[in-house]
Amino acid sequence: MLRIETDETDGQLTFRVAGRLGEPCVAALEQCWQAARLSSPAAKHSIDLSDVTSIDKAGWRLLRWMHRDGVEVSGRGLATVTILDELTCKEETHL
Repeated sequence: MLRIETDETDGQLTFRVAGRLGEPCVAALEQCWQAARLSSPAAKHSIDLSDVTSIDKAGWRLLRWMHRDGVEVSGRGLATVTILDELTCKEETHL
């Protein structure tokens, strides 16, 4: 189960994600993100992963894509630090 909430403030759209970021819920997050990109292309986008409990391969793929596209990844705690390290590490190995 995945919950996606959006919060738009001063040109910043934040996706707050809670639960398991995995198939088939990844498609729902991708659709929300793509719709937001089309409706407000000038807005800055971020994703808050504070309440994510697990991420599967499909979730990781989407997070890497979002991160490469400029979406700021944030959250609380050690899990988020690990996620940010993983996203950065994967990008460095592909450069």
